[in-house]
Amino acid sequence: MNQEAIICIPGPWADRSEFLQAIITQEPAGEFMFAGGILAHPSSNDHVPLDFCDRYSEMRQAFLIAGQGLIQEQTLDRIQGHRGIAYLHFPVGWLEQRDRMTKFTQVLQRAGGFAIHVESSGVAHEWDHWFSLLAGSAFDAYCSSVTLVRDADCYYSCGMHHFCLPDCSLPRSYDIHQAADLMNQFNMYQIVDQPQLASGHTFSLDADSPHFRLVLSPDSRHGSENPFHNPHGLWELSPKL
Repeated sequence: MNQEAIICIPGPWADRSEFLQAIITQEPAGEFMFAGGILAHPSSNDHVPLDFCDRYSEMRQAFLIAGQGLIQEQTLDRIQGHRGIAYLHFPVGWLEQRDRMTKFTQVLQRAGGFAIHVESSGVAHEWDHWFSLLAGSAFDAYCSSVTLVRDADCYYSCGMHHFCLPDCSLPRSYDIHQAADLMNQFNMYQIVDQPQLASGHTFSLDADSPHFRLVLSPDSRHGSENPFHNPHGLWELSPKL
C-alpha cells in the first residue's frame, strides 16, 4: 500500500451531485472543480484525489474518540446527521503539504463540511483548530497529525509516517504525563533535527535526565494495508540500566 495522508470530512451532501454543486458554486465560480475522483484547482494547476462515500453510522463515535474531548457537542451532533463523506488523499511529507492541505480543506469547509478526521492516524479537529495548527510551528504540525495511544503494555505514537519517520513507544510503567512529554520530545527531535539514529543508540531530554536505549522494530500493530501502518517502523525506548 502506498503511504499517504488521508483526511476525512463528513458533510451534509446526500450524493455526489449535491457535493459537486457545493464545490463548483463557491465564489468565484469555477475556482475549484470536482470530476473523476479529482478535486482540482485549475488556476494553480493543482489537484488531489477525493473519494466521495455514503454516510458512516459510527462517524460520531469516531470523532468523539479521535477528538479526545476537544470536539464540541454541537459539532458532534452535526456529524451524527452527516449524509456523505469526502476523503482527501495527500502524499506523505506533512510539513511540505501543509499549504495544499489548507487550500483543499478550506474548500470542503466552505462546501459545508463539519470537521476534520485524519484517517491515517486517528486524530480529529474542529475547523479553527485545524487551520491554526497547519499555520503554526513544527510542533503544531506534529499535533495536527500525530496521536499518542495507550495499550495494555505500552504507550506509543501513531502518525509519524506522515513525516516519513518511525513512531516511538515507551513501557506502561511510566506516568502518563511523563510518557507523553518524553515521546513528544523524542518525535520532535526526529522531525526537527533529523538525527541518524540506529538500534543501540541512546536518547535523553538533557544530560541530567534518564537515558533510554533505542531499538528499531517493525510496526507489528498495523498491517501494511492499514492507513495507520508505519513502514519506517517504531523506536522502542527502554530505560538504560
